[in-house]
Amino acid sequence: MSDDSNNPFDPKRLGLPDDLIQERLASNPTKLKRRRQQFAELPMSWYERLKGADGQTCRVAWFLLHEDWRSNGRTVSGRSVKVPNGMLEMDGIPRETKRRALRDLEHRGCVTVEWWRGKSPIARLLP
Repeated sequence: MSDDSNNPFDPKRLGLPDDLIQERLASNPTKLKRRRQQFAELPMSWYERLKGADGQTCRVAWFLLHEDWRSNGRTVSGRSVKVPNGMLEMDGIPRETKRRALRDLEHRGCVTVEWWRGKSPIARLLP
């Protein structure tokens, strides 16, 4: 095992409340463990379009690419990905940040987004 005392992202060094740390770790450890073993492929066209984007926009883009990869690009309506709040909030991306990131990705030409009142938006990935 590695020594986490020098890890700058160790929750104890970040000063997060203990109850928040335990809540995050206990939420669904099996799902998180499986998720950590997966990856996302980044097309070079997106790499170029994301130049200068903030970190949260990049994280939402990686989430979309991973979900597209996981479904082999075969979702209900082609290369569309439903963008729920749950997993993104576990990654530290709140709802308003998700909306801002999706609008930024639309502006950059990476996705088009179908917005639904009271439902998760659906992002269609562009080549």
